[in-house]
Amino acid sequence: MPSSKVFKNPGAKTKLNLNPAIGKLTLPTFLAGTLFSAVCMTTSTSKAVPSENPTRIMPLGDSITQGDNKHNSYRRPLWIQLRKAGYNVDFVGSTREHVKGHSPLSDFDQDHEGHWGWQVDQVLEKIDGWSRISQPDIVLIHLGNNNIIHGKSPESTTEELWQLVQKLRRTNPRVKLLIAQIIPCGDKVQIQRLNQLIATLGRITTTQESPIIVVDQFSGFNAAPGVDTYDGCHPNEVGEKKMASRWFAALKKVLPAP
Repeated sequence: MPSSKVFKNPGAKTKLNLNPAIGKLTLPTFLAGTLFSAVCMTTSTSKAVPSENPTRIMPLGDSITQGDNKHNSYRRPLWIQLRKAGYNVDFVGSTREHVKGHSPLSDFDQDHEGHWGWQVDQVLEKIDGWSRISQPDIVLIHLGNNNIIHGKSPESTTEELWQLVQKLRRTNPRVKLLIAQIIPCGDKVQIQRLNQLIATLGRITTTQESPIIVVDQFSGFNAAPGVDTYDGCHPNEVGEKKMASRWFAALKKVLPAP
């Protein structure tokens, strides 16, 4: 890894120096958006009755978050784990759609912000509106595979992820961010480099007010078709459950006690 990498946010004075030796980074204070809450939908997967103030979780990503009409995505097993554990949560996002239709099963909260084939810069163009409307308390971010697939560098992808963090904090300065070290879909060497930078990004930009947890979705995930994916990239049911377990373990650190 180079000794230092500086990321500049266009239109802002904040720079991100991904030097592993740096332990702290002072970030600007952004005005809080107006928070509101909505009642979490009830499903057959849990007897828990949500209160009027669930924790709002936005699953944010690409096709791995969205799923298609034959695959539920990690969101279903994650929802089931959360509700069975008694957590009062509400998945939020601008869409409930999967590619080619709806999810195979409907027994989970299907709101999400997964967009098939999208790169980080495309998400950046929309995130202000999405976050203002959905007002997430927690965002699960799994992005970067399409950047690598389309030849973008790990460094530029990490810079865009940093811009995403800043935009989310502008809407909610207290937002909690769970950023995934992405699964091995694409050039494995480039993904490993990106995941190293994501770990550094999380370490030097986390704050007490808006903590960042880096979630390792890479280790132990076998992208071979028939193992953890159905096509070498997108999780099958085994891969979905594996991803959900990693998210769940991280969420327990930031969610209010059930």
